[in-house]
Amino acid sequence: MFHVISRVHPIAAVLLLITAGLADFAAAGSVQAPRTALVERAIATAEAAVPNPEFVSGEHWEQFTRTLRDPEVQSLNDEEFRRAFNRATDSLAFTHLRLHWQPGVRGGDESDRPAIELSWPGDRIAMVQLRMFDEDPAVFTETMNAVMASDAEALIIDLRSTPGGSFPTAAALSRALRREAVDAGAFLTRAWFARHGDYPDLDQYAGIAALEELDLAAFAAQLQRDGAARLVLPAHDDPIFEGRLVILTDRDTASTCEPLVYLLQQQGVPVIGERTAGAMLSAEHFPMDETFRLFVPVADYLTPDLVRLDRNGIRPDIEVPASQALERALAMLGSL
Repeated sequence: MFHVISRVHPIAAVLLLITAGLADFAAAGSVQAPRTALVERAIATAEAAVPNPEFVSGEHWEQFTRTLRDPEVQSLNDEEFRRAFNRATDSLAFTHLRLHWQPGVRGGDESDRPAIELSWPGDRIAMVQLRMFDEDPAVFTETMNAVMASDAEALIIDLRSTPGGSFPTAAALSRALRREAVDAGAFLTRAWFARHGDYPDLDQYAGIAALEELDLAAFAAQLQRDGAARLVLPAHDDPIFEGRLVILTDRDTASTCEPLVYLLQQQGVPVIGERTAGAMLSAEHFPMDETFRLFVPVADYLTPDLVRLDRNGIRPDIEVPASQALERALAMLGSL
């Protein structure tokens, strides 16, 4: 998932009115009223926040809302309802719409595994494994500095089962691989589509202001102000890893990982494994009630050459089952 930090969203006032109206409805009567109110609040929130209004219209969206409004679905217990909700989103034209527990409701399932790990699977071959782009960027920089200080001649970046995270940490990794400026793509909110009606052409894309500071607060502020933001990683003179690179992917390589994979692949870095998840949007949480919060995409993403990765993903250069990707990479690098 691609995160933005919590902020006052432009639709907040609308949602407060919706919430107040649904609270009155829930108080009116039926046994299922609280669940019905939750469903209507979730539908209204998504329809107000999802960036491209076409995503929340048409047959797939109508089928999704019919599923949620089914009395049998609404009668499910909390866990079954959450699962049914999330299964129903699988057929939508976009990703990242998920019903999550409120923090602390069901306990955490956080792994003790570090966000980034360095290992040595072959002679002079380093491998950086990413659990999540969700750590202090300095941790990623420190790990890459260790690789550059070693005698490694090749580096495998293992993004298998990496669900995404926040872009500052991905930028720290990218910075250790390339010195030149990198246009990492653009994000478009509902405000963009309200003004322009469609995705940008190349001239419109070039006119989207580049983010001046690579942090989440600046990103959120620009999206709210301009309706769009372009991520450009500035050129620098710091050390980089200059050996051979290989990337490993699988069907769970998602979100923040995918622009990194796409851009490096465009630069000639081989990608080995499975097609990526095709789940690349920027999303944030909206509280629904004391039990649930809704994860909703609020910005769509385009690569610099105007490719949408969401629901498409990235095809690897060498397509093998994920379990065989490392072996294939080592063979390519001459370790076997």
